[in-house]
Amino acid sequence: MTSFSLFQQIRSGSHRDDIEIRNHEALGVSGTTRGVRIVWMYPDVLQMHGGRGDAMALLHFSTLMGLPCTIRKVSALTDPIPFAWADMLLFPPGDLAAMEDICHALRPHEDSFQSFADAGKVILANGSSGAILAEGTKRLDGSRFRGLGLLHMQLRQRVKVYGNDLWIDLDNGLELLGPQIQMADVRLRPGQKPFGTVRYGRGNNEKKDEGARTNNVIFTHVLGPVLVKNPLFTQEILCLAAETAGILTNAEKAGLHTLTDEDIRLEQESLADLKTFIQKKIDGVITW
Repeated sequence: MTSFSLFQQIRSGSHRDDIEIRNHEALGVSGTTRGVRIVWMYPDVLQMHGGRGDAMALLHFSTLMGLPCTIRKVSALTDPIPFAWADMLLFPPGDLAAMEDICHALRPHEDSFQSFADAGKVILANGSSGAILAEGTKRLDGSRFRGLGLLHMQLRQRVKVYGNDLWIDLDNGLELLGPQIQMADVRLRPGQKPFGTVRYGRGNNEKKDEGARTNNVIFTHVLGPVLVKNPLFTQEILCLAAETAGILTNAEKAGLHTLTDEDIRLEQESLADLKTFIQKKIDGVITW
């Protein structure tokens, strides 16, 4: 099965309630082989800025890595969340207007989310979906709603939407690039670590800190879709999920196929073009 065939599964099945996509056939392994298990949260609602592309990227890059991967969709707010089954929860970007309903639906599961995070499992949210992981969000009319509190940060809705490119540096030496379309400012509580440091763009609140991270719970403003544009970060996320699942020891990780320059040539060329463009804005050659 080719990567395009996997994409066709995502595209054609994106509105089916029973979708479960896996790359086992593409890898030539049994469908019962334990691999990374990812829950794609509310793709019919969290459908902005390339969420479907990020699901495709997880399958595509895990296939290149030789890592079995299964993505299971949770469609409706009333659907059960398979916490015990999953190694990773993916919250793609959605409209800020939808976040209160999502947070209200998830609040009865706060303890399960906290246990999931405490076990070192991966939770990734980007864009306005960061409100789900935050302590709370304040709207323009002064009303507030509470998030899951997995990250110690507060969101405040902006009067005007901010949009630009975003280029950040991570502590491990990786860079992330992509667009930023920001509907809310983010303020980190004392002690909450940011996800990265801004090289170009707005970050959380016109400061150098960007996003937030506690262990393997991650929020970033980088859109793009972020996992398509940044394959080395996607590889890291997949390895984290595999390690916490107990299916990838250090020895096995060393033997796992690492993404090569040829594997990700198109993505790296795209990133190089974007870096060149952003650097011109940094240097004042292009006025934004």
